[in-house]
Amino acid sequence: MYETCQSCGDKAVGVIPAKYSPHDPYGKYRRQAKRNELEKKGWL
Repeated sequence: MYETCQSCGDKAVGVIPAKYSPHDPYGKYRRQAKRNELEKKGWL
């Protein structure tokens, strides 16, 4: 996989989600990022 998108030149994003883990060490940060995104859009 390339580091940049071949068609637009932006940074490439992985399409495969992380494996599920019941211990989810990064869940707190993922939920906070999602909340910040929704607040920015005015949906919360």
